[in-house]
Amino acid sequence: MEPPPPPGIRVRLWMDDPPAYVTDPLLGPNLFSVEVSHQGSFFGFGANLEYLNDSISVFDNLLIDEWSNAKVDEILSYLECRRDEKVHVYWMYPGKSLYEGLMPLVTEAHCIEMRRATALDKSLAIFVDHSNWVRIIRSDIILTRPAFAVHEPVAARQARTDGGQGSVAAQSTSIVVAHEPGEECDQSHVADSDSSSGSDWCDSDYDAQDGDDDLFLDNVDIDVNDNNERIPIDDNEDEAALDDTDLNLQQGERDLLLAKMNAFNPEVDMDRPILKRGLQFANIEEARQALNAYIVRERVKIRRIKNDRTRLHAVCDVGCPWYMRVGFDLRRSGGFVITQYEGNHRCEKVYEMRVLTAAFLAKQFIQEFRDNQKMDLTTFATKVQREYHILPDRWKLGRARKAALLEIHGNEEAQFAQLREYGEELKRSNPGSTFFLSTNKVPVPGTDEVKEHLATMYWSYDACKRGFLAGCRPLICVDGCHIKTRYKGVLLTAVAIDPNDCIFPIAMGMVEVECKSAWEWFLQTLKDDLNITNTSHWTIMSDRQKGLILAVEKVFPEAEHRFCVRHLIQNFQKAGHRGETLKNNLWAIARSTSIPKWEKSMEKMNADSKEAYMWVEALDPKSWIKAFFSDFCKCDMLLNNHSEVFNSYILPCRENPVLSMLEMLFYKAMNINLSKQRDGAKWHGRICPKIKKKLDKLEEWSLNCIVSPGGDHKFSVLAHELERSYCVNLSLKTCDCNRWQLTGIPCHHAIACCRLDRMTPDNLVHPCYTVEAYNRAYGFNLAPLRGRIFWPKVNAPPVLPPLFTKVMGRPKKNRRKAPEEKLVKGKIVFTKAGGQIHCSICGRPGHNKKGHMKFMQSLAEDQQNGIIGEDQDFDMPEILQNLFPQTPDERLDPSVRHDHMVYMMRQEAAAHAPFDVVQEPLPESQFVVAARESMPQGAARMTTATTEGRARMADSARGRGKAGRSAETARGRGRAGISAETARGRGRGRTLGPAKSTRNVGKKRAADASTSGTAGQNDDAATGNIQRTGYRTGPGSVYYMLFGDDRQPSSVPDLNDQCNEDMNIGEEPLDFNNFLSL
Repeated sequence: MEPPPPPGIRVRLWMDDPPAYVTDPLLGPNLFSVEVSHQGSFFGFGANLEYLNDSISVFDNLLIDEWSNAKVDEILSYLECRRDEKVHVYWMYPGKSLYEGLMPLVTEAHCIEMRRATALDKSLAIFVDHSNWVRIIRSDIILTRPAFAVHEPVAARQARTDGGQGSVAAQSTSIVVAHEPGEECDQSHVADSDSSSGSDWCDSDYDAQDGDDDLFLDNVDIDVNDNNERIPIDDNEDEAALDDTDLNLQQGERDLLLAKMNAFNPEVDMDRPILKRGLQFANIEEARQALNAYIVRERVKIRRIKNDRTRLHAVCDVGCPWYMRVGFDLRRSGGFVITQYEGNHRCEKVYEMRVLTAAFLAKQFIQEFRDNQKMDLTTFATKVQREYHILPDRWKLGRARKAALLEIHGNEEAQFAQLREYGEELKRSNPGSTFFLSTNKVPVPGTDEVKEHLATMYWSYDACKRGFLAGCRPLICVDGCHIKTRYKGVLLTAVAIDPNDCIFPIAMGMVEVECKSAWEWFLQTLKDDLNITNTSHWTIMSDRQKGLILAVEKVFPEAEHRFCVRHLIQNFQKAGHRGETLKNNLWAIARSTSIPKWEKSMEKMNADSKEAYMWVEALDPKSWIKAFFSDFCKCDMLLNNHSEVFNSYILPCRENPVLSMLEMLFYKAMNINLSKQRDGAKWHGRICPKIKKKLDKLEEWSLNCIVSPGGDHKFSVLAHELERSYCVNLSLKTCDCNRWQLTGIPCHHAIACCRLDRMTPDNLVHPCYTVEAYNRAYGFNLAPLRGRIFWPKVNAPPVLPPLFTKVMGRPKKNRRKAPEEKLVKGKIVFTKAGGQIHCSICGRPGHNKKGHMKFMQSLAEDQQNGIIGEDQDFDMPEILQNLFPQTPDERLDPSVRHDHMVYMMRQEAAAHAPFDVVQEPLPESQFVVAARESMPQGAARMTTATTEGRARMADSARGRGKAGRSAETARGRGRAGISAETARGRGRGRTLGPAKSTRNVGKKRAADASTSGTAGQNDDAATGNIQRTGYRTGPGSVYYMLFGDDRQPSSVPDLNDQCNEDMNIGEEPLDFNNFLSL
């Protein structure tokens, strides 16, 4: 039968809850407890001294004033043991280990020391040595006095001070110094509280003033570590500093300072927690987390005996002495403190722990995921194994990564409710930015409540819009990409090309599905946002999607719409035209910059495949062939790569919740804008670096060109062969190859002409590629957004996520690529993945021979239901109801604003536009003018300029056989009046007749013969209407004889009108040769 406990004393096990005064001494200032470890034995040497295989009994409600040897014997009697020559009792000073603080409990003086120690801790430890092991083996560790100061109670010290007894030194705290083993010390030198010489006591055989220690301190820098040795750090250094008597601290002040120094800092200590007695926690949850981190770090199997809101008791595995108690400390810290702790382990390390949860890993590695949100599980597992030497399973690592990303980005559903606040903050911080949001009102089944789910969202930044209109070409690349989150959706993007041929984002939109109405909504909102009223100057670049084509035709009716050739090739191959030869032919057709090259490439396609030629011929050439592109936008791009690259650039954003996605997109745009500004400030020269690199490459090509100048900055350039001869006009900035007109960058033919004409090619580059235009494009800044807690509140119903239907399988992250797109080490590798099977019976894709019957049945059902084709265009017309009413102002259209690039390009095109040259009539010969002016003004001689003179000349000619000969008798040189049958000479005979004669270069002149005697003269000769036919004898005949007929519609100068009134005809005839002598 167990004996009754001593009267007034409570006996409990060490794992039970201690009384309140243990944690709050104010509740029991005269009470304390002792933990008696018995039925065990001491073992170990040095700092490894331990008391093993013990039983612990705790005695509470002991009175400090009544503590004596009699009370000790009473407790030992209850434990059925008695002190004798073999059994000895020791107690351990608070805060010390067995090796440092083991003291005997034999005399009343020892009990007095225990009373004083209760000022530091209300729970003292007593050890019973049943085999006298300490005195026999380790007598050197027994301390006769505590190793540091023991403060008297404040009340006692105050009472003694008021009584005026003793000096100040005598009133100070008593100091007892421990002795090293084998060292002798006179106990009379030990000062107690009544001694007046305690402060002058020195435990040394030498006087400190007699040595050379002062010389050492004056000449040696003790802070220098000459041997690069690691300086040990004493964990108790700060605590020992409080024992300095010069501080003269009261007990409450000392406890407060000690509590501050022993506080647990979760931001620093949670990674590698060091548990010790007196360590303080802010709350019990922090203590649990510290214990979990300790378990994982040490890989030990610790279990919690008590774990509630006010206490935490934990022990290690069976046979291991480790234990810890955490309780509430109201008096000193107001928090939770480790009241009891034994830190030695004897258990084996374990590699599977329940505390190593996904939540624990997420919290420990959340900074790693902040730095790299794309960290894969293999890298994550490597980091965990390197840190904790434990390898969790893959599923736990996946849950930990998901939890960490959720902590970083927040709840996905809750972010939809803050979209309106984000829009207000965006418009507040960046005035001029646009943010439109529309919802679908969905009724809740069974109730009258209506909830608003997100339908469409459009946003654009003011700096991007202004920069696009100020410095970028009128080219808009549009494309759509999928959002890689739970609620999916499609992100519609509009990007442009900056003067350095890089990506320039304009606006973005978010819809549920990609269809015709979605694209029409996005393009119409974009058009109104940019205030575009005249669409004739714009070019849209996209893939060849049917819904997008219809939307562009409706919203941008006058704009040029170009298609991506890569998507065109995919459609070309799906139509059955496969093979590298046909593919190369299609690329050659698309790259043709001139009509002759296009015709030649089309002929080659026709020769290789008639079906492929018919397929290509049915396409609109203005949408994909360079030769038919408009040269206004100064871009000959065939691929929509800028949109594809931008979609790939924002892929990490598309994998985050909606609000995090918007914030990441904003800061990406802000960082791009800032980095481009800094790049533009470093550039020198007129044009941008990438354009300069293209120009340098063209200069190398120009070395093979042979240039022939033609004057007035016009040249003929011969390249490679005679058929490739091009005309270059540097004034109009044109070349027959059409590359210069399309891109605005001089081609290699033009550069060769510049070299011959001593001109710099950089000055001929279009102004849209200049550094000045680049700085205008990035001359506007994006102001950062405030934190979410500062966003303005919007009084509107919360926005809910789009209606979501969960599909089986893991969400796809990457686009499904065609087999020819897959590259392995730079080479195309064809695999079954990504391909499409075809049926061997019907040849249709999507099924094989085994599923042919099922496919035909589904096809018949579709035809019965009215579904005509397999690929039907899905559309959602209700999206167009979300268009926000905007009224663009024609006066603010980019084509009429002087500070916009479209207007500047219009002015540049008008300045170098080719013009039609109107040919004026040929001027009168200066020879004739000089001859007329040199004629004498006296007596007029007969000339052929008058009617009478020409008549006499004709009569004279008949007599001499020069003119008027009949066709039958004509002889000689056959210059006039000779019939076509008898004409001789050089083939210049003429026929006479009333009909007009014709003259062809390189052929004989022929006409109906006339019976009249005058050759080449019709009935209107008298009126002066001379026809420019044949060889004339009327007015102006001499002019034609001298200078020939130039076949121009201008009239021949009539000399008769000028000289008829001023000149008189002489009586003597004037010979024709005499006239020529004039």
